[in-house]
Amino acid sequence: MNVKKKTRPTRSETTRRRIVDAALRVFARRGYHEATMDDIAAASRLSKGALYLYFPSKQDLFLSLIDSLADMLVRRMEAAMNAAGPSRRQKLRAALEAGFRLFERHRPVVRLIFLKLASLGPPLDVKQAEIQDRIAALIQQELDAAVAEGSLAVDDTETVARMWVGAIHAILVDWLHQRKPLPLRQKFPTVYATLLRSIGLEEISRPVGR
Repeated sequence: MNVKKKTRPTRSETTRRRIVDAALRVFARRGYHEATMDDIAAASRLSKGALYLYFPSKQDLFLSLIDSLADMLVRRMEAAMNAAGPSRRQKLRAALEAGFRLFERHRPVVRLIFLKLASLGPPLDVKQAEIQDRIAALIQQELDAAVAEGSLAVDDTETVARMWVGAIHAILVDWLHQRKPLPLRQKFPTVYATLLRSIGLEEISRPVGR
């Protein structure tokens, strides 16, 4: 049996990742407009000239950062589903919980993406839509599997997935608007139970202490 070997990242890919990681820290601390390419070059321990070889502008770097966060979000949701129990409800719960945890951990940058940067216009709109599309695709995948197994009776899983994403987005934006919010994870049980009821299911009781 042939085992596919993992390819090691190239030096260019490693440097690009290093820049994006530094940008995440700088944008979280200073915001978009106050952050400078000098700040990010210093945080990544690169010259400003080297930084511009990879990213022609601060906007290009920020948009790449959004792609990186979206990739991280999908990876963590997929990993949570794979580690969850066998039921589709468990997998959906684990995936959505993982998403809530990531949003909470990176609140300053998530706030920039969804609230603060209307000045970036259509490019940011596209990135927001891409994030929502990717989450909806994961949800629909699990809903389709549940329908195929006979544990769910839903005719239009795509619409349901979009409705779920819309509801989560509304909760997220409200939380981002709050100056001193409670942890986002505290909202999750109510959100998830309500989403399940929207497709005629109830939450499976969880063991005390979990």
